[in-house]
Amino acid sequence: MKIRLITHRVHAVAWMFAMTLIAIASPVGVVSASAQGADIATRVQFLHAGTELGEVEIFLNESEEVDEFAYGEVSDWIDVDPGSVRVTITEDQAGFNTAIFDTVYPVPAGNDYFVVITDALILSASFDTSSVTLQGSRAQIVHASVDTPPVTVTASGNAVALATELHYAGTSQTSPLPSGTYDIEVALADTGEVVLTKPGVVIDPNQSYALVLVGDPGDPEKPLDVIVLQTELQETPSTPVS
Repeated sequence: MKIRLITHRVHAVAWMFAMTLIAIASPVGVVSASAQGADIATRVQFLHAGTELGEVEIFLNESEEVDEFAYGEVSDWIDVDPGSVRVTITEDQAGFNTAIFDTVYPVPAGNDYFVVITDALILSASFDTSSVTLQGSRAQIVHASVDTPPVTVTASGNAVALATELHYAGTSQTSPLPSGTYDIEVALADTGEVVLTKPGVVIDPNQSYALVLVGDPGDPEKPLDVIVLQTELQETPSTPVS
């Protein structure tokens, strides 16, 4: 049974408790103790992928950071203080704005994070910014389409498999990807049916990408799509990635 953010308010207390556990368990990245200082840049970016959810407001530690945030939109980068960050999301409506999400995330310093609002869950992760040799980049797939079964995602041209049998709410491992222009192909894992081809996705050098599968396969107004999030890789070379 699907848990819809907007239609299951009667279970709000139980849902908030479950979401708190999910937030604590979310892959938020780890940095060394020496990188915990306040002078280390720590940022977050939000994506609205809730097809059944209207405009929302986003608060960090009770400070409004995003207003009138609609489906398909990506926020600017928001600087955050490392430590514990309270994230509150409310419906943007006339009069009293109802909170639909409210929990505290542990935020280690020195990472770039992304948060995806979907119809059932709030998905969070950090970008893998470890460098790649030969001006390469990194890419990971985020499955944020509630009504889409597990998928396999391929970058055409080099036929690079970016994700295999990725379920909703899953985030793939990052894959090294040479810079260039790709057609991103999404196929159902069980049948191989191609349900989306996103042509002309540009992969620039020295970037970390999160390619987020959004939309509803049965909705002509909000069909399946891939929204691209990105940040820069570290400048210091790391262990070469084959």
